[in-house]
Amino acid sequence: QESLVANTILQVDERCLVYRAEGNANIVLSLSDNKHVLRLRKSKIATRDGKAESNVKLDRFVKYSEVMSNLFSSCYVPTLQLAHLNTSDLEAFNRRLSKARPVSRQDKEIRELDGIIFPDVAFLPAWLYPAGDQDIHQEGKNHSPLSNYQTYCVEIKPKQGWYSYEFCDNIPAPGLAYVGDGDLRKCRYCFLQYLKLQQKSIAKISKYCPLDLFSGKPIRVLQAVKGLIGAPQNNFKLLKNGKIVYDETREKSAFNKILKEMFPRDGRTKEERKNIFLNLIKEVLLKDFSTSNADDENNRKLLTIRKDRKKKDKNQLHERCCNGVGQNFLPERCVLREILDVQTLVKSNFAAFDPSQLASSSSSPCSYVDDMYEKYLDYRDDVGYSDASMMSGTFCSEYLSTEEKYQFGATALDCSVMITFRRLAADRSVEDRLSPEARNHIIVIEGMKFLVKVTITDLDPKSHKHHQKYVDQLAESVVAYRDFMSKLMKR
Repeated sequence: QESLVANTILQVDERCLVYRAEGNANIVLSLSDNKHVLRLRKSKIATRDGKAESNVKLDRFVKYSEVMSNLFSSCYVPTLQLAHLNTSDLEAFNRRLSKARPVSRQDKEIRELDGIIFPDVAFLPAWLYPAGDQDIHQEGKNHSPLSNYQTYCVEIKPKQGWYSYEFCDNIPAPGLAYVGDGDLRKCRYCFLQYLKLQQKSIAKISKYCPLDLFSGKPIRVLQAVKGLIGAPQNNFKLLKNGKIVYDETREKSAFNKILKEMFPRDGRTKEERKNIFLNLIKEVLLKDFSTSNADDENNRKLLTIRKDRKKKDKNQLHERCCNGVGQNFLPERCVLREILDVQTLVKSNFAAFDPSQLASSSSSPCSYVDDMYEKYLDYRDDVGYSDASMMSGTFCSEYLSTEEKYQFGATALDCSVMITFRRLAADRSVEDRLSPEARNHIIVIEGMKFLVKVTITDLDPKSHKHHQKYVDQLAESVVAYRDFMSKLMKR
């Protein structure tokens, strides 16, 4: 396999860049060619006069991404390219960006000009288009048989898909043993909601539970996606032709408006449109793209979840337990299964984790990546590369330390899934011109055909302090939940 990263460094002009989105550590800018995005590290504004603060040196990020991406099927991970931002006035560039950025994120800005170029997964890649189609990313070109349909992209941050209480006995935090008693079984994400509410970083508790999403049970996956739509927070976004049209900053009516555009056929109610959307996302998340599409030619039967009874019991959400599953119902190579398999490296290496064994320091919190990369190169020399060999776990089990395995798992706890899709015309004229590989990316629902692509992003190395932060945050979250419940009971 070729290197994940192209060796040349692309020079990017600031005038070609438009703000797209950001997380805690990075800012994402789309290039005007609509085919790529530039990701730059953010630094605290307080460091402006001194050396730029950065958690991860770029070369380490690239090394880590290369190793990390080999834990997933190649169809899920994009190729990266190093880039340099050309700007004549960085202060002015930051001021221009600030107009589009959320106020809550403006304690950081861009200080480093080196970044990474990714394919813009808000659009479908060239190989998923019919032979002969040009200008594939430009909307509204009449010559393209796909031009009647818009390109949508859903971003989901699934978060931790398993219980933390299973190893709570090993966490030296007061009161956590109570979590395993059976009467208080919430997952890490759901506990953390109460801490965020206490800190006023969210306005309401989300109904989303990652254990539903990772259950592999179709109805529960639908419920999970519905919960994300109801309270997107930073875990759900919807893009149309590369522009965000629904996220936590927008009203629910904006989402319903987009569904109307997505499924314009007459006679569909708002609930029917939403149900088709939920089923489409569910099908994509549970699909094994490595197998032939023959079984999928049949129309998928629409599953429906019962509508919430309004105000039935306001306390039900807070009192409910997160529901784990005893066995794995996720298809072998579907994106959720692959993410969960890597996530569980945290679980299996939690108790034995020793932070002193990770090469790192406060000034260089990810220097352990260098050792990890050397082991990866040794593995490649010893075994040779194949998709299956990395996936089988021999690299992790035989070459990596407990702490290194944990760090991989920590990255998977915070990765994103990008689902890009576009409707196909009802006749087979376009479909027949697709490559066999592309045809494997068709999903049929209610007679509608969609071309889909799934990408895993945000595969960043985590600081050597992740383990300690995990312990502290989980303990604080349980305390916040108990405080919330005791106040609720007194009302």
